[in-house]
Amino acid sequence: MNENPKFSEKLWEWRAFSKTFHKNLLNMVQDLPAKFDRPTTMTDNYVWTPHCNLNIKLREKDLKIKELICFHSCYMDNASGNTTYAEQWTMEVYSFPISTLLVKRIGNGLNISNISKSLPLVEDKEQFIRVLQSESDSVRVLSIFKQREQRLVPIDEELKGKGNKEQGNLVTVEISHLASPEEVSTLSIEHSRIDNVLAAIPKIMGDVDKKIYRGMISMNYLQAVKVWGLGKKIFD
Repeated sequence: MNENPKFSEKLWEWRAFSKTFHKNLLNMVQDLPAKFDRPTTMTDNYVWTPHCNLNIKLREKDLKIKELICFHSCYMDNASGNTTYAEQWTMEVYSFPISTLLVKRIGNGLNISNISKSLPLVEDKEQFIRVLQSESDSVRVLSIFKQREQRLVPIDEELKGKGNKEQGNLVTVEISHLASPEEVSTLSIEHSRIDNVLAAIPKIMGDVDKKIYRGMISMNYLQAVKVWGLGKKIFD
């Protein structure tokens, strides 16, 4: 039984969704050094209720929990008044089986009222879903297919091309293409330090035409999953 996460971190994340990103932006990102050797394809199963405040997903055999701590506004287009946000999240990864206390914490994060005082030890992800759905008929699982590519952008120019992935000033840039429940793309910029995220945003987006900004929506996955969970689309 796992009381503690096998991995945890705090990250600042800037994220936007778009129907598709302009080829100039895609080409610029793809010219950056790769964080990993090849793109990753995955299906994430998000556990969701209409009033949840935790980002809970099942990926392969792991349970991942992200919780929003705070946010910082980033004014990108003063003419239109469009505002994007960098958000700080805690991220925890657990392996099954998981403790009753963790299940109760997740139930509270899903805003399940009157969760049972006595819950069983949860051995695997199938039982995890069954237990939560037995506590509330509002619990749903949304499967999201992703093709993800992660790159590294150096904040300090002297680091450019060195490819040292351990350097603290290398910021992760991620582009994911989603095939379901809606065909969209999402771009994120991530680092443990807010100043590095804020420095990386203009490096990635500085030469992007403002019209492209206006076709993007600043939104995190928790907000996106709520849209899809309600049977809607981000881009109608």
